Amino acid sequence: MNNRGVFIAIEGAIGVGKTTLATILNQHFGYTLLREIVEENPFLSKFYTDIKEYALQTEAFFLFNRVKQLEDIEKNALSKSQGVVSDYHIIKNLIFAGITLDKMQFHRYKQMYNIFVNDLPQPDIIIYLHSKTDVLMKRIAMRDRSFERQMDRNYIHELSTEYKYYFNPLSIKHNFMGKEPIIIEVDNSNLDFLNNEKDRQFIINNVEDAIKALGGQT
Repeated sequence: MNNRGVFIAIEGAIGVGKTTLATILNQHFGYTLLREIVEENPFLSKFYTDIKEYALQTEAFFLFNRVKQLEDIEKNALSKSQGVVSDYHIIKNLIFAGITLDKMQFHRYKQMYNIFVNDLPQPDIIIYLHSKTDVLMKRIAMRDRSFERQMDRNYIHELSTEYKYYFNPLSIKHNFMGKEPIIIEVDNSNLDFLNNEKDRQFIINNVEDAIKALGGQT
């Protein structure tokens, strides 16, 4: 490895536990924690009541805010040899946009995405979490965010399916720009990283092994 910081991103569908795991890894490794902006999106509550009407505004807001976050984290942490753990990867913009925008909107959106993402820092390691749809719906209900209370089960199922496509080993090299990250895939339908020490140590061990494979120190 060079003297850049290790960049770890966590991805998966809504309710899969990305932020919980990012916080745990941040505490363990002492990295900088990067959390995506969600509730600050002014279109989000309207989006979940009328997806077709508010999809483009919602996805555009997320894209530009995530671009700015990643530019800042490159300048303030990664370039200074500070590790970063993020509860998202910007590839999620394509995943969500692909199921919310119509074909013409998505084509234009992807062109814009490619322009902005080309020069952004890319993760060395991505932890791809996935769970059964019923488990995701239960977790979404338990955290009780006001804008998620009308969450449609079919939307979550479709989102999980889209994630599965993007993180298929045959698709990864086409979907991640610049370099192919180490992918740690975990079905956490029956795991509890927050409350179960064995589960928590399982994922930490996997991440430590990936960092060592990159030539870094844990």
